[in-house]
Amino acid sequence: MPTRIEYIQHLQDLAAAERAVAPDPDSIGKEKGMADDPKKTGLDRKLIAMNEPHEVRSWSYALGVTKQQLEEAVKAVGNSAEAVRAYLKKK
Repeated sequence: MPTRIEYIQHLQDLAAAERAVAPDPDSIGKEKGMADDPKKTGLDRKLIAMNEPHEVRSWSYALGVTKQQLEEAVKAVGNSAEAVRAYLKKK
């Protein structure tokens, strides 16, 4: 399990990498859902969006699991972060 400081640094690295990528010309000016913005909080922290690469990376790192283990947990119990944590603790 990563330390809090390591996790914060990981999130900062992810945010920097997201900013470094040029925006898709087709998406400029279009409203995006909550899971598309790694800076948003609230419900975004309670749900795991497997279709968002930055969330998969962040949740995998935070939970100390591989992408495949995270996918298996989400398939088994849904995308609630609390349910996924509980599922992974049982394993």
